[in-house]
Amino acid sequence: MTHHVRARPRVLGRGSPLRTVLLVLLAYAVLGALAGVAWEAIWTPPGQIVSKHQVFYDSYASLRRAFTGTGLYVLVAAVASALLGLVVGVLTRGRELLMLVLVIVGSALAAAVMWRVGTSLGPTDPASVAAHTQGRQPVQGELSVAGSTPYLVWPMTSLFVLAVVYFTWPGFRARRHQGEEPSTDHPEPGVLGGRHR
Repeated sequence: MTHHVRARPRVLGRGSPLRTVLLVLLAYAVLGALAGVAWEAIWTPPGQIVSKHQVFYDSYASLRRAFTGTGLYVLVAAVASALLGLVVGVLTRGRELLMLVLVIVGSALAAAVMWRVGTSLGPTDPASVAAHTQGRQPVQGELSVAGSTPYLVWPMTSLFVLAVVYFTWPGFRARRHQGEEPSTDHPEPGVLGGRHR
């Protein structure tokens, strides 16, 4: 009796590797742009005042909000990268090594796209306004990220979720064992092609 080996379940893993690469990178770029929109939407800019080519905060409350842009970037990036890491992990069975590379590259792309979209939608840099303003003028603070560490949230979260999906998904492990265990049946002696000789 012969046993047919079942194919491992794949969705984005079907077809050529190039197709998988393009789809995953596109997903990260699109989600990065959406995350940038959400980042700017939930952020409250600090109030500032431009006077004699200098920039000042208009209150202590505004000064406390100076670093909320970084905190919100981390929050939105963590949620978005976790969701996409989960989706990629579930839909790309069979190409785990390729996915590890794509998640690193894609998450770095998403981090850059999120920053670019968010800062483009946010207020203009007050320093550039101050350079051309002599009198007193109220302005809004710039949306920015302090330091380079917050950008690591995208790859770190995506890789963590991807690893959790690959190593702890019980349904996949069960299907894999059912489909990949070698047959223990041995052909009967004297049987070749289903006929006795």
